[in-house]
Amino acid sequence: TPVVPIKADYLARGSLQYEFATEILQTPIQLMKISDAPAQITEVLKHLVTNNVAMVHDDAPLKFVQLIQLLRVATLENIEAIWAQFKDQPVYRRWLLDALPAVGTPVIVKLIKEKFLAGELTLPEFIQALVVALQMVTADLETIHLALNEKIATIPALREVVMLGYGSMIAKHCVAVPTCPAELLRPIHEIAAEAISKNNIPEITLALKVLGNAGHPASLKPIMKLLPGLRTAATALPLRVQVDAILALRNIAKKEPRLVQPVALQLVLDRALHPEVRMVACIVLFETKPSVALVSSLAGALKTETNMHVASFAYSHIKSLTRITAPDMAAVAGAANVAIKLMSRKLDRLSFRFSRALQIDFYHTPLMIGAAGSAFMINDAATILPRAVVAKARAYMAGAAADVLEIGVRTEGIQEALLQSPAADESVDRITKIKRTLRA
Repeated sequence: TPVVPIKADYLARGSLQYEFATEILQTPIQLMKISDAPAQITEVLKHLVTNNVAMVHDDAPLKFVQLIQLLRVATLENIEAIWAQFKDQPVYRRWLLDALPAVGTPVIVKLIKEKFLAGELTLPEFIQALVVALQMVTADLETIHLALNEKIATIPALREVVMLGYGSMIAKHCVAVPTCPAELLRPIHEIAAEAISKNNIPEITLALKVLGNAGHPASLKPIMKLLPGLRTAATALPLRVQVDAILALRNIAKKEPRLVQPVALQLVLDRALHPEVRMVACIVLFETKPSVALVSSLAGALKTETNMHVASFAYSHIKSLTRITAPDMAAVAGAANVAIKLMSRKLDRLSFRFSRALQIDFYHTPLMIGAAGSAFMINDAATILPRAVVAKARAYMAGAAADVLEIGVRTEGIQEALLQSPAADESVDRITKIKRTLRA
């Protein structure tokens, strides 16, 4: 006889998702009995220093993980006492500076900043420790406010590290707290507005990269002021700033695709703009995972495109998307298949001297793991070398996707330097030309 379910009113008890305690970070996990953290830290440090002189000992990774776990439990006073004890011993100092940034607590960020401002850390040591610490730290409001410091901001190299890290921390915080306030980005918006008023190009570029790292929808309006074609003032800015402004939309496009799609499509179809700007806008457009209708509209416009670099880039990009097997790109792959049938096949026969986009991926459904790689080569009719080359690696695991690495290279000025070099002198012999070219 089937069991008759109880007919009762059930109360909503929330999610069944298990939540780990937030008092102490438990990754990496190393089960160990912690009775006296300062004494145990000193013991592990001495073990690492003694047994890793000539060669790395087998238990070094295990001991290093233990050191990180112990440092997470220790108080700020404990860590300061250990630093004071070992800071003048180079070997111990090196192990501590490697371990402290990996701890990932706001206490460590505060400690690293205080020691630098007190003159106890050199500039290279501080930059290395800060870069790792800002990426590893738990992004809460306390840590975000700790990141910006007026004294540190006066040092150019540190200013860039801190500001880019500030943007990344806001992005991490907004993942954990979807209702993160736009007030967090107000300092960056003010810096961008001041830089625009003074026409400070390096500062505008840095602010755009910070806004791009943060990826907050509230930054869309300040970024749009720097987009070409949409505002008359932006057309007077250097091409590189226009490109950075468009690329700053990529992380916003992943969160709010409907806000970015019309802007990106308008930039792609505006034939008055520089081809590089249009191609970069094409990259952003496909970050929004456009619908079949949107991709079909783009394909229809490309049938009458006069610039072969833009047409080749968009066609190769769409064609490479037809072969994507990753689950999150299934709808885009379907839209790309429809678009390819609408576009002219002659675009498939264009040579590699025109701009190209390439995407390859592998996804294993039973294990739910995969990887994808993309490469964008932006050429120009006036140059032999590509204007820009961008490559990106993406990883899939257990239903989550993350951009692991992205590398971009711009070649502006290289060809001009070669043409202006003495190697262009026709009267010298071939070996001398080669030597001068390599020197240039």
